[in-house]
Amino acid sequence: MTTPQSLITRLAAPDATGRTEADIQSDIKTLLITADFDLDTPRLEEQIGDGSRRRIDIATGATVIEVKKRLTNEIADADYINQLAGYVTTRMSQDGSRYNGILTDGKTWWLFEQSPADGSFARRSTFELSSGATEVGLVEWLQAVLATRSNITPTHANIESLLGASSPAYSQDVAYLLDLYAQVRTNPTVGLKRDLWARLLRSALGTGFDTDNNKLFIDHTLLVVEASVIGHAVMGLPLDDLLQHPERLLSGDEFRQAGIYNVIESGFFDWILLAEGGQKYLSRIVKRIQMFDWSDIDHDALKILYESVINADVRKGMGEYYTPDWLAEGVTAKVLDKPLEQSALDPACGSGTFLFQAIRRIITAAEAAGWDSPTIVEHVQSHVFGLDIHPVSVLLARVTYLLALGEHLHDRGDVWVPVHLGDSMQWYQPGDHEENVFTINTEGVDLADVQNATLFSIARTLAFPLNSLGDTDTFDQLVTAMTDRAKEHTDPTAPRPEVDSVLKRFGIAPSTADYTLLADTFATLCDLNAEGRDSIWGFYIRNQVRPLWLSMPGRRVDVLIGNPPWVAYRYMTPDLQEKYRAFANRYNLWHGGAVATQQDLVGLFITRSVAKYLNDGGTFGFVTPLAVLSRKAYEGFRAGRWGTYLRGEFTETWDLDKMRPRGFFPVPSAVVFGTRHTFHDPTKSSEEPACGFPPTKKVLSGLRVRNDWPATYEALTITEAKNVELGTDAGDRSPYNEVVVNGATIFPRMLFFVEEQTQTTSRLGRTQGTTTVESYRTSLEKEPWKSQPSWSATLPSRYIFDVHLGSTLVPFGLLEPWRAVLPIERQQLMDEQQIDNADNSVRDWWRDVSQRWEDNKTKQSKLSLMGNLDYQRKLSKQLNAVKHRVLYSASGNTVAAARIADPRAVIEHKLYWMPANGKEEARYLTAILNAPVTTEMVAVYQSRGLFGGRDFDKNVWRLPIPKFNPADPLHMRLVNLATKAEEVAAGVDAGAYGFQKHRRLVRDALTKAGITEPMNVAVKNLLGEDD
Repeated sequence: MTTPQSLITRLAAPDATGRTEADIQSDIKTLLITADFDLDTPRLEEQIGDGSRRRIDIATGATVIEVKKRLTNEIADADYINQLAGYVTTRMSQDGSRYNGILTDGKTWWLFEQSPADGSFARRSTFELSSGATEVGLVEWLQAVLATRSNITPTHANIESLLGASSPAYSQDVAYLLDLYAQVRTNPTVGLKRDLWARLLRSALGTGFDTDNNKLFIDHTLLVVEASVIGHAVMGLPLDDLLQHPERLLSGDEFRQAGIYNVIESGFFDWILLAEGGQKYLSRIVKRIQMFDWSDIDHDALKILYESVINADVRKGMGEYYTPDWLAEGVTAKVLDKPLEQSALDPACGSGTFLFQAIRRIITAAEAAGWDSPTIVEHVQSHVFGLDIHPVSVLLARVTYLLALGEHLHDRGDVWVPVHLGDSMQWYQPGDHEENVFTINTEGVDLADVQNATLFSIARTLAFPLNSLGDTDTFDQLVTAMTDRAKEHTDPTAPRPEVDSVLKRFGIAPSTADYTLLADTFATLCDLNAEGRDSIWGFYIRNQVRPLWLSMPGRRVDVLIGNPPWVAYRYMTPDLQEKYRAFANRYNLWHGGAVATQQDLVGLFITRSVAKYLNDGGTFGFVTPLAVLSRKAYEGFRAGRWGTYLRGEFTETWDLDKMRPRGFFPVPSAVVFGTRHTFHDPTKSSEEPACGFPPTKKVLSGLRVRNDWPATYEALTITEAKNVELGTDAGDRSPYNEVVVNGATIFPRMLFFVEEQTQTTSRLGRTQGTTTVESYRTSLEKEPWKSQPSWSATLPSRYIFDVHLGSTLVPFGLLEPWRAVLPIERQQLMDEQQIDNADNSVRDWWRDVSQRWEDNKTKQSKLSLMGNLDYQRKLSKQLNAVKHRVLYSASGNTVAAARIADPRAVIEHKLYWMPANGKEEARYLTAILNAPVTTEMVAVYQSRGLFGGRDFDKNVWRLPIPKFNPADPLHMRLVNLATKAEEVAAGVDAGAYGFQKHRRLVRDALTKAGITEPMNVAVKNLLGEDD
């Protein structure tokens, strides 16, 4: 059946003449029957069943719908809401389930649910049916609320609409989870789980992770619950059993009974079961996941689920950039070239994309070789490994691992999924740690903090001898036995239980050092348990030890693959920064000075992974930012001399910047391939193994084919190009390089830029020589400044300056400048004391904007407002300027330049400026900068954005641009061309278009006027680039 459009039109118009509540009720019943809800016939006017005569307007499944003639707001409709709340409360008491309450007039739909924390009846979601709408929006909203459909294909669109962050189901479930968490947040066990979760993410994400972000903890809990249900579903485990026993969902019991281990286990997120209403919550999630047909899903479904809940801004802040399947397949095919002989590890496996490709590649080869399923499964689980520090990613990767094994799981022995929640960097081990001892600090801020107490006055550590790691199953059993025995100690005043029998069972004699170490660790576990902080340590330790096990001689792998975390140095915690510098120095990767803040974890992560996990002669293939191929911050990484003995030979690199469509990563990307070597005798330099980058790179261009590497490869054009590296040495530069200056950081803009009020409505007027101004606001402002109220003042006019920005510059011309209030007196930047002694209005303005700066600046900023305004003296250097200056754009796809003859004008940091000896030299330079060939030649030095070259900065002056010589005919030809170009540019009327459109119109006009081509030829001649 289909829903008539006329019905939707009627629902959208509850005020229509003659419409009654009964009419609306009838239309809603028809909608529920005819649309795709898989419902039994909804029940109208159903008695509540509490002995009263109250009737529910519409009852269907676990949802009560109350219909009214017209809704206005929650205050006016409080009686309706209370009536609905009574129905829902009664239904919940009758069968013990979660119930939805919907209040609607057909046009407005309010979703309510009773809070498990305080019993309040809160609105969770709203849908408004607009006039002229089709049924799609309302039906999708109701589908997510009712959760009654079945056999839905888990596509991106379906997962997004029914489970994603924009769905009512998400709003409802997150609110419910927050209420559950409010019940138990002070429980020591719950506190420990959250602390350890935060500790892992802080280590992975640095200051990009907000310690107090309960919302992210709740989102991760929701994701783990949903992924756990999906894991059961894709393995064919009956979800109806979980509805009856939801507490078993997070324990992984069904998997273990099926002989599949290390997929789902009690960890950070089973805190739900400690809250009243937790089991009801789990049952509702099972019902939501039951809507989908998981029997034949693409492994991408789990990635889609994650991205549907965690929005793009949050993922970016956390450095999470998932690799598309076609690229993961291509990288894996390149390095896993002997799939039945090689072992592989992805040390930052995320949701398991590279693991899936590695497993499928091995299976394809094994099937071709005639292997049976038990042999294939046993080989895969002993040859393909994954590590990640992100607890949600690990669960997704484990399920992905099973999906990759596919039908071979039907005939196999026991499976231990070798994907672990582990710190691949091994931050936690101090540089002088004992190689045979594994320690975990129980109280650190992050995994780099090993020795400093943060919650108590004395830090406590758990130490385990690595000698017990020869068999990881045995180690797991040892840890489990110790933590289980420690749980018997609940009274801190009572004697601790004995551990001697446990240790002897594992062959650890009292006379050994291992016994003493483990006895001390057991005592710490007992004390933690007595404080209510022990329940998770067994899980945590077992996972954290896996990286050490994989880094032991004899257990390293032949191939490393993956996409390492992209976490910038400036966003790391102080402890991580210190450890980063120590590790980077050890591997010859550290570059301080101007590029210190540009460094990130990518190079160190790859180097550390190669050092720890890759066999000598083993190969690696990693996706990286494109900057790795050329930027200064990666110079030590590209050199491949990673310490005294370790060498990295890069055998091939891929530049992916020209692949289309763009956007598979938030910044342009590359791939690096290489081999690990060991320099056994550094005293013999002639015997040093090959290391460093190749002189050329492969540039891949063309259309990519979604999820298909062979088809993508066929469609690509692959060219060999010189790999230009931007070293830290100055190299050859144009003589102009020394005089170019970046504009001033006039930020936040709303504190400085103003609109002048040319008239005053007051009959009192204003003082001569003053100007009334108000903050100039734009739609491009970002928080927290966007929410700041505007300011206004009447100030001496001499403090108001013309300012040129990127948006006021076009080729060979300047647009109307912005106006800004700046603390400049007689062409000198004022200091704080001078401002304090200045005009009262200026002093009051400065105090106001300075206080706003201090209240809202980033946590990382240590600068005062004056320090930020004159950062690196970029404002001071402009004062007392020469008459003629040249300005050019700091970034973009095409260089734009113009000259200025106003020495009082201020240049903002989106522009670079330089003095010129006169009008002719200024025109000479603008002709060179605006020539298309200049943009083409400087592109190789630019950092790249998704839409092409991004930053010009001073890279323009890497070109051999000679000093102006008026006696040189070629130089004067450029002057003459620039003169004509200025006339053309001045005649272009861009109307109300923005500056980008204005720039295009000027360039079109220059081409039409016959200026561009001869100018370009002249500049090519000047730079030695003749055709």
